[in-house]
Amino acid sequence: MSQPAPLAPVWRCALGLLCFAAIILSSPWPGPQAIFQAFLVLAVASGFESPLVAMLWAAAGGWILEGSLRMYPQMGGTALANMTLCALTQWHFKNRPPDHKTSYWGQLAAFSLGHFVLTHLLVRLTAGPHAWGMGWLWVLLTIPVWGTLSLRLHLPVRRR
Repeated sequence: MSQPAPLAPVWRCALGLLCFAAIILSSPWPGPQAIFQAFLVLAVASGFESPLVAMLWAAAGGWILEGSLRMYPQMGGTALANMTLCALTQWHFKNRPPDHKTSYWGQLAAFSLGHFVLTHLLVRLTAGPHAWGMGWLWVLLTIPVWGTLSLRLHLPVRRR
């Protein structure tokens, strides 16, 4: 029995562009916007083979998020946090591919909280105090949905 082919880079790029569009279009609603941002950084961008390409996609997502919000400081803190978490997520899932859906959800929850804290720390360093919001809660509550969709992106080739 043959195994399904991994997600081609063209389709991964198309999925990344859809996330960019969703981040821009959901800018009036910061909760859903945080979900698309987390999906882009932790699932789509970290699945690229090249770390440089992955971090460029993550940085672009950060700049798009900062550019789409009026009251958010546009100093690059989100882009730097995205690149850092993308590199960490990519390294983690290449060395320890997910074995089970619930353990993968737990790993995504830990990375999501780390992303939230690092983003707010770096934005605070670059631009000063700002409102935190409830995006982290939206992301954690929807991990079973977007985490299940992203599980196929991170499975080792033998399990896809």
